[in-house]
Amino acid sequence: MKGYKLDKPSMTQARRRGSLELGSRVAEREGPIMSIAAKEVVAIPPTMSIKGAAETMTKYGFRRLPVADPGTNRLLGIIGSSDIIDFLGGGDKVQIIQKRYRGNFLAAINQSVREIMVTNVLTVSKDATIKDALNLIIKTRIGGVVVVDDDKKVLGIVTEHDLAFLLADKLTGKKVEEYMTKKVVTASTKTTLGEATKTMTENSFRRLPIVSNGKLVGMLTTRTIIDFIGRNNIFAKIVENKVDEVLKTRCEEIMKTGAATVTKDMDLGEVARVIKDEGTGTVCVVEDGKLTGILTERDLVLTLVK
Repeated sequence: MKGYKLDKPSMTQARRRGSLELGSRVAEREGPIMSIAAKEVVAIPPTMSIKGAAETMTKYGFRRLPVADPGTNRLLGIIGSSDIIDFLGGGDKVQIIQKRYRGNFLAAINQSVREIMVTNVLTVSKDATIKDALNLIIKTRIGGVVVVDDDKKVLGIVTEHDLAFLLADKLTGKKVEEYMTKKVVTASTKTTLGEATKTMTENSFRRLPIVSNGKLVGMLTTRTIIDFIGRNNIFAKIVENKVDEVLKTRCEEIMKTGAATVTKDMDLGEVARVIKDEGTGTVCVVEDGKLTGILTERDLVLTLVK
């Protein structure tokens, strides 16, 4: 199991500075949103296939892609890993495969992203403040906002991940135990992809811990599923070209083994550091080798306004 050891001097320095007032921290950063936005955004054309979008997400390690007009870069929509998970069998979008393409997986996944992209995109202007984006993300429960100019051209993107970084190495005085989810929904190594994606979609999860014999052995995320598609591993599962074949894949064949772990008594600033360094959106809280809770980047973001 992958644990994490924090660089002690960084938290020692934070303690010398005293406890962080989170509200003040955000107020200090009320400047233009572009100060924390990811500016190297990969936008895709509306004609790209769903399979192509998954491959692009895998190539760049992104979880969401703005869809823009290739000539003007004007924002048309957005497609996230959750939309593809929904399409594969997690939610209502699976009906597109079953009804419109009669279960033909290849025909469906080679259709353009127009089929499943979201057109009502959460956006902010380049002059927006960090606090504007924070409030919008919390209010809508959407994990990211696209930064656009007056002509709706894509300039950048800000996610929960970026906002959670505001806490990294800061002494918040708030412990993991206070904010973690204690009743963790999990899956087993033998759980099928179809069952897992349904659980993830119904609960608006992007991650699902995988346990075996009571022990945490891995993590299934929207990103690992997208990688499974984007690296074309999924096509080795197809014999009759039916989506049902894909959905029978077991979690143990897709999941990422191990997970970033923390203890319940860690400060949230330490957890933000773990999330930043590990490039993950979730940490598992482990005690005596057992999974006792889970903490996500959204949990950290919520503390910024509490």
